[in-house]
Amino acid sequence: METYVIETRDLTKFFGKRNVVYHLNLKVPKGVVYGFLGPNGAGKTTTIKMLTGALKPTYGEIRIFGMEMPRERVEIMRKAGYMPEVPIAYEDMTIFEFLVYMGRLSGMKKGDAVEQAKRLMQYTGVGRLALNKIKELSSGQKQRVSFAAALMGDPELLILDEPTANLDPLGRIEFIGKVLELARQGKSIFISSHIVSEVEKMCNHVGIINRGVLVAQGRIRDLVSVEEDEYDVVTSDNDKAIAFLREKPYVREVWEEEGVIRVRVEPRFLEEFFLAFPRYLVENGVRLKLFRPHTSPLERILMEKFGMGEET
Repeated sequence: METYVIETRDLTKFFGKRNVVYHLNLKVPKGVVYGFLGPNGAGKTTTIKMLTGALKPTYGEIRIFGMEMPRERVEIMRKAGYMPEVPIAYEDMTIFEFLVYMGRLSGMKKGDAVEQAKRLMQYTGVGRLALNKIKELSSGQKQRVSFAAALMGDPELLILDEPTANLDPLGRIEFIGKVLELARQGKSIFISSHIVSEVEKMCNHVGIINRGVLVAQGRIRDLVSVEEDEYDVVTSDNDKAIAFLREKPYVREVWEEEGVIRVRVEPRFLEEFFLAFPRYLVENGVRLKLFRPHTSPLERILMEKFGMGEET
């Protein structure tokens, strides 16, 4: 029987007459990186606030580590680290003071909190700013401090709400690497995001929410097990490649946009396409520079199956 680190039953939240989250049944297995994916305004942050006890559900149940939230919130949050969408900290504290304080809140002895704060400041890239006050930091630096705070106390579960929102491109890549590293250490990680490409890089499970309703949930490899039929191709001689593709009866459409060939293949003949096209390129001395699905598999699922487009 699968063990769930987070499980909700009919979790629902109304604000007045507005239904923000409706009958949400999350099942987050222990030890996975679970991407909670949906467009802005879908109900992700409201759900996370209920999971962390910051908001009380209108009705429904939440169990984390098998314990009931919010009734057993203190016990749950001693084993969980939370990174909110908007970093919250005591602005007049230094980074070091704030992290030690967060460690103490999680039940650590002062000496242990001091040592872990030093290590986590280096780990998250804010070590040189240790004595800077929170109010002096950029939004990206505050995001890094918030991540360090979530890791204080070495939690079993991390709940991260839009964790890359204020990071620059290099910071995002670095963050993804750290999530994968933490996952290898056996931590359960729940990440809310609207960025499909980041979820695909970090997560092995996903829950897709739209307008407050969970529209799909499970392992990413199960949800995206569909045939791809449209590809982006760049070669050293696009004219030759296009001429070859236009002769093939299984190629439904082929055209070029800004130096990239777009080819749509009849799904039944994908294997023949994968064999014949590279063979032609090799025999004619044409180098293949790019070959990939036109959209990521998960993005295509969102657009075609659930009607969630570019805003995701």
